[in-house]
Amino acid sequence: MPDLSAIARERAALATIADGIIAASVDKGLRIEVTCRTSRLAVVDHLAQALHARGCVCRCRAAGSEPGEAGSPSPKWGPEGSGVMVITGGPATGTDRDVLRVDVRVTSAADARSHGLTGLPTDGEPDIILDYRDPDGPLIRHLAPHLSTGGPRR
Repeated sequence: MPDLSAIARERAALATIADGIIAASVDKGLRIEVTCRTSRLAVVDHLAQALHARGCVCRCRAAGSEPGEAGSPSPKWGPEGSGVMVITGGPATGTDRDVLRVDVRVTSAADARSHGLTGLPTDGEPDIILDYRDPDGPLIRHLAPHLSTGGPRR
């Protein structure tokens, strides 16, 4: 049986993230790129559900899965692999400034073990880092100021 307290902590962290994204994306389109190991793909679905619950009509897909779209380079963090999933939603517009772009990294103990990671990924700082290395559940290690709602970080 899954640990219900861990599920509650994950949902609380995703709620904080979703609240920040919704507040920052008023009257804009939305493109959230989530880089995570394949074992954490459910996080993308849970984040999309949290956005739906806040009135954002969005959908999930793999980066580069639409015709003419270049996928983001997928980092190789270990034998399990990782990929980039995209959540898109909001008003469709033709200009880039009308789209809120959010880069999310989901890290885990396996990422740290396979690459000796002790801090942040080194390929640029994402807007959000959701860290599953803490035994008490996921922590929001980083939430960009433009997404911060002042709520709890756990």
